[in-house]
Amino acid sequence: MKKRLFCSAIILFIMTACGQKEINSSDLVHLNLQQAKKLETPKLSTLLKDIRYVALETDDNCVLKKVSYIVLTDKYIVCEDGVQCYVFDKANGSFIRTVGLRKDRGPEGYASPTTPLCVIGNEVLMLDWEKEKYNVYSLDNGKLIRKIPGEEAMAGSWTFEKVFPLNDTILLQYPLNIEGKNKYGLKVRKLSGNYLKKYPSTNNCESIDLARFYMDMNEVTFYTYNGNTYFHECTSDTIFRLNEYGDLAPCYVVGLGEMLPTLAEVRTSGDMEKGKFVLLGDIVETNHWLLFPKNFWNDNAYFYHKAEQKMGYMNGKETKGFTNDLNGFLPFWPKDCGRGKAENEVWAILQPEEYLEGVEQTGKNPLGIDLQFDDNPVIVIGTLK
Repeated sequence: MKKRLFCSAIILFIMTACGQKEINSSDLVHLNLQQAKKLETPKLSTLLKDIRYVALETDDNCVLKKVSYIVLTDKYIVCEDGVQCYVFDKANGSFIRTVGLRKDRGPEGYASPTTPLCVIGNEVLMLDWEKEKYNVYSLDNGKLIRKIPGEEAMAGSWTFEKVFPLNDTILLQYPLNIEGKNKYGLKVRKLSGNYLKKYPSTNNCESIDLARFYMDMNEVTFYTYNGNTYFHECTSDTIFRLNEYGDLAPCYVVGLGEMLPTLAEVRTSGDMEKGKFVLLGDIVETNHWLLFPKNFWNDNAYFYHKAEQKMGYMNGKETKGFTNDLNGFLPFWPKDCGRGKAENEVWAILQPEEYLEGVEQTGKNPLGIDLQFDDNPVIVIGTLK
């Protein structure tokens, strides 16, 4: 424990030495998650003004076997299945187009979507592994707009990186440290390719079990709130906020204590002992809540009520989210916030079987249509209070 606290202090010192403004300890919010108590499940009306459901159109050109992540914009629902990128109309879920062509190795083709899917305005960034480039496509017409440099030695390497837009011109990159040899962790670069900042890697641990590593890609999390971008490493007790230049400032101290894992403990073979460690995974922040969902590693979903300054949790086996007092359908836990003009919305994904089970359980069918088990997922969209 003392070693971990010492490392955190060193990291904060490095961050300050790299040019950030000095942060007064009174500016930090201490969550104390380790002492969170099991509380009554919050009501959805404390989070959202309204909620609606969009069934993604299914046809011969668009059959999604798996969707784990989407980007919600003011016009589109953009999603990927690990191979292709798909664009749907946000209003009614109608299929518009795929972006890039998996089998086309010409200038319009691409190798794979980024992780997570990287949408900047009405453009989407795609990886071209063979040419060590990013291809930038228009969501409006699917055309290739330009190519920009990728990561060094991207082609044929074991370096997978998470990417996230800081703004319209700056990209955040975080190579997942599979071989435990990364010199740098977080990197801040212009889309043109010039690096503005490179932060030393703090997670140098060879992966013990690659299969386990691929089951959970939460080594690092980016999220947006109120026009700002936030950054968290799974082995850090601190959530940082980035300014427009990529400087890091500590914002939240999570307070995991002995529940904070090392990377070696995350990448162990066999299940992590339930309740011993917590991996935060996806983080969602709103005006009223800071939310840490149940994930592969954790049975509990944690929530921090800002006004009451209260940290609590719900058992993920007992409930899957906020109690739905808006329309009486399934409980809801947001996966992420929308981007740009859609930042006041949150979303989640319901597989067809989940939706159909909800209809049977609640006797309600918000879509008013009969889904089939082989249909595309349903996207749940809520407007924040």
